[in-house]
Amino acid sequence: MTRRCCDMPEAVLEEIFSWLPPESLMRFKCVSKSWYALIKLLLKTPVFVNKHLCNIDNKMLSSTTGLVFCCHRPGYCPDPRLEFLGPFEMYSLLTIFNDDNLSDNLNYVSENFDLPIPESEVDMASVLGSHCNGIICLTDYYQTVMLCNPAIKECRTLPKPCLSNDGFVVLGAGFCYDSRANDYKVIKFGLDRFLPDRIENPKPRAEIYSMGTDSWREIGIHLDFNGFPFRNEQVFCKGVFYWSMWARRYFIISFDVFDEVFHSIPLPDSLLEIKAAPLKLTVWNESVALFYYSGDGGAPMEIEVWVLDDCHGGVKGFCSWIKKLIIGLLVDTVTPWTFWKSDELLLEGTDGGLVSYNLSSQMLRNLTVSELGRIRRWEFSYVKSLVSVYGGGAILLNN
Repeated sequence: MTRRCCDMPEAVLEEIFSWLPPESLMRFKCVSKSWYALIKLLLKTPVFVNKHLCNIDNKMLSSTTGLVFCCHRPGYCPDPRLEFLGPFEMYSLLTIFNDDNLSDNLNYVSENFDLPIPESEVDMASVLGSHCNGIICLTDYYQTVMLCNPAIKECRTLPKPCLSNDGFVVLGAGFCYDSRANDYKVIKFGLDRFLPDRIENPKPRAEIYSMGTDSWREIGIHLDFNGFPFRNEQVFCKGVFYWSMWARRYFIISFDVFDEVFHSIPLPDSLLEIKAAPLKLTVWNESVALFYYSGDGGAPMEIEVWVLDDCHGGVKGFCSWIKKLIIGLLVDTVTPWTFWKSDELLLEGTDGGLVSYNLSSQMLRNLTVSELGRIRRWEFSYVKSLVSVYGGGAILLNN
């Protein structure tokens, strides 16, 4: 049987390989010398890497949803409950199967997410994470930026950013693919901290990395933070990054990847005066959405879902919010996390587990994922790919 497989025409093998998970494809290099040579060649071929990414992405959309969770507390101080964790244990990959079974429990697989990160490279207490096409970008508050593709065991530290002096602190970061420029980019923005010889307010600054040139450059950011903000969630939608921030009030910063321009977006009018209310950004049906939720502990919770309109051609000009949905009252839930399907909302339960809420049936289903616990985390959708973190021809894909 192995001999017959090895004798298949290369075009047939290439088609089969384009549907395999990356781990399986890497193992198949051991079948024969001819397969090793062919797979090694395909991994360096942009057309094949792109085809594989599209096939795997489409397959995931129809059958599973993958979410990566970072089990650490965002902020400047590490969570004491996580001191025993090494860098390979701080991330979990949760794969939820998109079945139509309406039983009380969802089918899923939870596993440790193996990021090949040297312990000394990134300050894990302050890491910011984002994902694009199978590559995960890790940025700490100071100057280290790393790209990792766990599926093919690749990891690299990017060149030293230009804003890496002792007074600069990163507030937001993101990694994405710019389809117009056919380039992968990393965007960072932050503030020059209060220093002993300065009395003025911290100055916002920003920089961008291009994988095509393998270099950083500073870009303009004309925003007034009115204090030193603390970052919250970050999402990416239709070529624009969105970060929710807190500095005496909640507000949202956006960055258009194509035009490389920052904007500030206010909250819905009815939420402008809130102080420490629970808010969370997410993406729902290819639109930016905002959760506003009430209730704490074991009390019933009501969730408002606000959707940002198209801002009349992007984030330029006037943006408005539309209250699309009110969900409630949900018993034994604490925090909404994200929409993992258009009609399924993932929430944290009062017992520290996960719960999925179906918008149509209003049914709650449990995911007994005890290892995630009640520790704050960021989460994002993830797809396994063959895209290399080293750039070159195989990294620049045409969507």
